[in-house]
Amino acid sequence: MGKVKFTSILLLLLVMGTGGCANDIRDRVDLIVPDGVLEKPEFVNVLADIQLIEAASKNRVWRNDDVEKRLEDAYNEVFSKHDITESQFKASHRWWWNHPVAMKSVLLEVTEKITQLEIEAR
Repeated sequence: MGKVKFTSILLLLLVMGTGGCANDIRDRVDLIVPDGVLEKPEFVNVLADIQLIEAASKNRVWRNDDVEKRLEDAYNEVFSKHDITESQFKASHRWWWNHPVAMKSVLLEVTEKITQLEIEAR
């Protein structure tokens, strides 16, 4: 779970880095998510699962020569678990990152979710 801590810290640094964004309509917190984009709670859950997969990959949990195939399978399992497609995830990811203040809030919630999972795993 040490890699989860690292991922949490990395996400927190990303959140802090978005604080310097200029005032822009995209910086509003009260955004209306368009059709085809995951709502915030669902996006937080998907992104947390993705972060855990990436942490496992970087921690070399998989002792397999075909890490790319394992990653692809793991991503597909997340998409299936949340009943979304890869294109829905990519569109949502792009939309949320184009709204820095809202994304900051998403990243904070992802960090909290991963931290809570780490506490529960102890």
